[in-house]
Amino acid sequence: MTRAMTFIGLFLTIVIGAGTYWVSHEVERLEKRYSAIQSEILNEQESIHVLEAEWSYLNNPQRIESLAKTYLKLDQIAPLQMASIDDLPEDADLHQYRLDKFGEAVAFLPVPRARPDELAPDEAAEAMIINAPSLAATRSDAQEGGQ
Repeated sequence: MTRAMTFIGLFLTIVIGAGTYWVSHEVERLEKRYSAIQSEILNEQESIHVLEAEWSYLNNPQRIESLAKTYLKLDQIAPLQMASIDDLPEDADLHQYRLDKFGEAVAFLPVPRARPDELAPDEAAEAMIINAPSLAATRSDAQEGGQ
């Protein structure tokens, strides 16, 4: 009986030793993997920081303004270039289509109406006036009602 207990004890000692050895190597492997992942995280955070700095530089309003002036050559909008909502066609929501040479549907564009800059300045100014009671008219009505 003591001999069997000795073999069982020896077997359990070998199994426990092998298990401990395997666990210690697994822990070392996982620690190396953990440190590699931590290193990658730090590299990514540094990359994000650099990209955010570049984004801030690229979105700088003064830089965009100077690039726009250099390359776009835009002018300010003249009052005669503006139009009112009444200048839009009433059937603007209706779409008419034709087929192009590939058989795909293409929308017809409506005939353009007169642009405000094509009108005389007085006509364009009248076209832009909103039909609302003037401030002077509402004040005179209030004064008449108060008397």
